[in-house]
Amino acid sequence: MFKLKVVTPHKTFYDEIAEMVIFKTIVGDRAILRGHVPIVTGIKEGKMKIKKDGKFMYAEIGNGFVTVDSNSETVIVTEKAEWGTEE
Repeated sequence: MFKLKVVTPHKTFYDEIAEMVIFKTIVGDRAILRGHVPIVTGIKEGKMKIKKDGKFMYAEIGNGFVTVDSNSETVIVTEKAEWGTEE
């Protein structure tokens, strides 16, 4: 597990531990797990999946960027974030 924070200009959308997060980048889908190498990359508007306690939660996010540091702390900065459904 790792620390995941999702922030928008107006609020902190998510700030908890996660098992995995999946989102769209400018070069395709990306999954982050504990131990991921440090990165900074752009993200595209679309669905995001957060896995916690073995279950997925779904959200719609806007364009932005993600950083993963050497401790696997992951921060997603996005224009918008709203809880959604799997569909």
